[in-house]
Amino acid sequence: MKPIKILLVQCEMDNWRVARPWSYNVHVGWEVGFHANNVQFLTILTPWISLAKEIVGEQRFDQVWINDLLWINDLLISPRHGGDISEAQLAMLATLAPVRVGLLTESVYDYTDQEMAVHPHLQRRQAVVEKFLPYLTHVVAYDEADVAKVEYGSGLPCMWSPSPVVGSLIHEDVPPPTYNQAFFSGGVHHGRQMWLKHPLLQEHFSGLSSPDQGTLYAQVFDCLHSRPVRCLIQNPLALPFYYVYLNAVRRIRKRSYIRWLRGLQLGVAVVNLPHFVKSYTPRVIEGMAAGRPVLSWEIPNRPRNKALFEDGKEILLFNTPDELAAHIQRLQSDALFAQQITENARRRIRKFHTTDKRVQQILKWIQTGKEPIYQ
Repeated sequence: MKPIKILLVQCEMDNWRVARPWSYNVHVGWEVGFHANNVQFLTILTPWISLAKEIVGEQRFDQVWINDLLWINDLLISPRHGGDISEAQLAMLATLAPVRVGLLTESVYDYTDQEMAVHPHLQRRQAVVEKFLPYLTHVVAYDEADVAKVEYGSGLPCMWSPSPVVGSLIHEDVPPPTYNQAFFSGGVHHGRQMWLKHPLLQEHFSGLSSPDQGTLYAQVFDCLHSRPVRCLIQNPLALPFYYVYLNAVRRIRKRSYIRWLRGLQLGVAVVNLPHFVKSYTPRVIEGMAAGRPVLSWEIPNRPRNKALFEDGKEILLFNTPDELAAHIQRLQSDALFAQQITENARRRIRKFHTTDKRVQQILKWIQTGKEPIYQ
């Protein structure tokens, strides 16, 4: 059978501070899933989108994947951060394949008034996404509530897809925790400061900073996106440098992710605090891949998301600081229970949530229209 050819248009930022939080698994980690499914692919990172025609040449594809519709043109991100795609470029990409898939890794529609007051850019997200829809044939959404709204508003088929993880980097043999605390990583917004400073949690819970700040990874990444380089890549003569750039970004992101997983192993658990994204963020499945129990806020009105992992066996859910504190204290005092949670979650993600599986599921859905079942 002839291999499928996919063009992956992947958003990339032009400085490491902004770029690092984007999970490897839903960035160039998609390429691992393509390899596993015998997909021939070409990846274009958006800082080089002005040379897309030259990079593609005479090639044509079966599918174009654009990842991510929000971050590529979110008005929160200015063009100088490397994410912008013009409508002319969208039209050009639409000529390259009969199937064009847009990925949405964050929520689009379902925000509260309070969330939009704290994060005004959320009010513009729907308009950002709708700019892309005329150029697409399919949409993949990480928030289950967005599926029906995308389908109703655009008429395009939309599949719900939880965040996957690269299977080869799931840890089996994990050292004991270095610190007797649970760790949280992410921005301190949407009321998270209250959790971090809560008297019940202060002894058991702390933030985890990136292990990459000030390292060679950050410095090289920023050099690859420096002003002289950005000027250079406006010239087609820079084309041979593109693959040097792409391979460098691949290595930086993979090695950074490996360091990140090791950092998650330092604590007794990984905590996912309330967030304006109404699905399990990549940090949830990364904690499981690192080999630590994951504690997450119980996302309201998302029954399919909740069913992904069994509460009390594969994940521990909480709604209040008291519940979170009780979970952490139990994990601190009961190593066997912590190990059981970890092993159960590992089996689940290996069976249903690797990038290999997710690429296979998306390709099958495009071909048959049949949505995957994740349990």
